[in-house]
Amino acid sequence: MPESASFSMRSKPNYRRRRTISVLLLLVVAVIVVALLSRSGTNGKKENPIARVAFVTKIVTQPQAKAPSAGANQANADAIVKMFNDYYQTAFVDPSKWGDGTFTGLQAHFVKEAQPAFTKDIASLTIGDARTELKRVDPTTQTLTVTIYYDAKTRPYYAVAAATFAARGTMKETGPVLLINQKATYYLHKVGNDWAITDYDASQTQVTPTPSPSPSAT
Repeated sequence: MPESASFSMRSKPNYRRRRTISVLLLLVVAVIVVALLSRSGTNGKKENPIARVAFVTKIVTQPQAKAPSAGANQANADAIVKMFNDYYQTAFVDPSKWGDGTFTGLQAHFVKEAQPAFTKDIASLTIGDARTELKRVDPTTQTLTVTIYYDAKTRPYYAVAAATFAARGTMKETGPVLLINQKATYYLHKVGNDWAITDYDASQTQVTPTPSPSPSAT
């Protein structure tokens, strides 16, 4: 038999078998990836992290005489903004910090004389009783205007913080969302190196939107 004929009778590579093995390997990898993603999502941290409060801020300076340095004014503004980011994170957004609904930790933001008023008005200053029905809260509007007052020696002594906060609450049980709208004006004094709330005006609404009526059957 000629050499060329013997060459034509050699076995050809089984490309179909290779393709089948490759497909099976890809399927196995896909199953492993899905399993890992499902496992990471069950702890609720990577898939649905707790939202973070980050107010969009406007800072206004009111000096009596000479304006304070830009650095000093920024430091005071940053301290007040951080204070309210932390306050609203605890009061409205982070379910792990709602506790029994007394929010005793937030009282530290108020001077001693104002703490009884905070306890009385807790329904307008925090998530209130809705904490028992909600599993998460996602802010939709977060604005804060801070006006800082300085004395003749450019020392900060007084501030006003006007907050507008809106969010969507997700129920623990299947159901409609809860729309949260809170507005508050806080009056602060510098106490040592910190700012503390001495008074406030606050209001809040929590409503479940009415579903749109379905179109009438024709």
